[in-house]
Amino acid sequence: MTEKSPMEEHLQTAMYGTPKINPDEQRHYLGTFRERVSLTMTIAEVVDRQNLSPFITEITAHPDYQVILNGHIDQADLGPYLKVASQHNVKFIIRQDTIYGVNDSDLGLVVASDTAINVAPVALSKKYPAPSATDAPTQPKKEGWLSRLFHDES
Repeated sequence: MTEKSPMEEHLQTAMYGTPKINPDEQRHYLGTFRERVSLTMTIAEVVDRQNLSPFITEITAHPDYQVILNGHIDQADLGPYLKVASQHNVKFIIRQDTIYGVNDSDLGLVVASDTAINVAPVALSKKYPAPSATDAPTQPKKEGWLSRLFHDES
């Protein structure tokens, strides 16, 4: 393998920009690395206002983290998250580059640290699963005195 001269490296950087480490990973996580991510929300989850509560829980637990928002989401849907981040004095940034997705399954919000934290899971649906009707404890059916009186004990 041949080494590039400093002049070749300078020309390559000038023509193509500074080489990035893991560009696909950074594109997916709105400009940061997976190892720094604490919570991710898809665009569909950001639009759903019921997911504001887990977001508040996350930034309350980690006020030194920053919130990265996908700027392709309508401002009316981003507003509550911006308001909550401001109220909790959490830094936020809105990324509107064309490389970031616009589909419901693409990431719309990332809560990340400045350093590696290696937290798993990070997806909202796995980190804060919504309680379903089947998860609720079932109450035993109470019998009235009349049914106990005629209940067959065989």
